[in-house]
Amino acid sequence: MSNRAAVGTPLFRRTIARVLRRIGRRGASLAFVGLLSMAIAASLAFVPADQRVAPGYAMLASIAPLTVWALVWCATGALCLVQMFMRSDRVAFAAATALLMMYGLVYLLSTFTGVNPRGWVGGAVWLAFGGWIALIATWPEAVVVSRFPGGRADAAAVIVADGAGVIQSWNPQAATLFGWTIDEAVGRSLTILMPPRFRGQHAAGLARVGSTGRSELAGRDIPLVGLHRDGSEFAIALTVNAWHSDDGVTYTGVVRPVGGGSVQPE
Repeated sequence: MSNRAAVGTPLFRRTIARVLRRIGRRGASLAFVGLLSMAIAASLAFVPADQRVAPGYAMLASIAPLTVWALVWCATGALCLVQMFMRSDRVAFAAATALLMMYGLVYLLSTFTGVNPRGWVGGAVWLAFGGWIALIATWPEAVVVSRFPGGRADAAAVIVADGAGVIQSWNPQAATLFGWTIDEAVGRSLTILMPPRFRGQHAAGLARVGSTGRSELAGRDIPLVGLHRDGSEFAIALTVNAWHSDDGVTYTGVVRPVGGGSVQPE
């Protein structure tokens, strides 16, 4: 039995570590919110009859049946648990934040109406929880490289750029793929990585994200053409994620070569 435990524990830890790398901090937070939402849904769906007159339950029931609240929490939890594995998880974060904030406001209002004199305590907790989830929603989304075509996950080129398209970070795989060393690449424009015919489209995309705050390409696998330092072109697969902070937009791109042949300019 002890031998099995000794073997199983490292395997379990490796599995958990692999899952956490896959979903990132945002995904782990969604997992917590999803499981908590499911627990809340169960508590609302199976309230003992003698507890339904308690101020908290009575206040909720005055707005909508407890079964409706349970369904809302269950749907939110399921959405969180599904999107924790997806590159784009903004819908889950928006739904969870909205529900938590609404729950907090309902508890606060119940204090002023007299239905639940201690409702302000629960309201403060729920609003703080909702604010925490809203803060996590600003974290960078998980970048998953294992789904790119061809090659190993640890061979991906990872590039970080600011809102103006200036390279801020450049890993050794990017140096191997594009031919620019880390010192040479950092501080240069992303346009050094693409043929001239695509640079206008790239500039227009950066301007659009800067003005609208939205990226139509975030989280998608995009087939593109890369430009090596020696001038040769090659097919690549790109996924890009963008997040916003007080310092502006930051982009993280993960690039893999596709196939082994060069690309002829059009």
